[in-house]
Amino acid sequence: MDSVLTAAEENNASVVNHINVKVGKAAHVNPTQLEFCLKSIADGTIAENAQYSFEAVDPEIKCDCGYAGKPDETDDGLDILEYIISLKCPLCGKNAEMAGGTELSVESIDID
Repeated sequence: MDSVLTAAEENNASVVNHINVKVGKAAHVNPTQLEFCLKSIADGTIAENAQYSFEAVDPEIKCDCGYAGKPDETDDGLDILEYIISLKCPLCGKNAEMAGGTELSVESIDID
């Protein structure tokens, strides 16, 4: 909310109409709970009546073998979040690292 209010102030806004937030699926953030928190913080500010939208960002990994992309589900039935925790490359099977999907950032705001 600090980022939103600072940007609004820098642009001489009188009201914040809409806030778009990117939320990585691997960030383990519930958009409904996040919206509640943001609304609570915004109470009494020019963003108190803002509408929110949340854009989910799929996880991505990269590996030393050159693979870069979305992790796949494994053959042993793990779901995608369990697979991400293991960080295994779907191409070579070696350890990979997160390259995306952990974002939690304000993508844009609409102000007047």
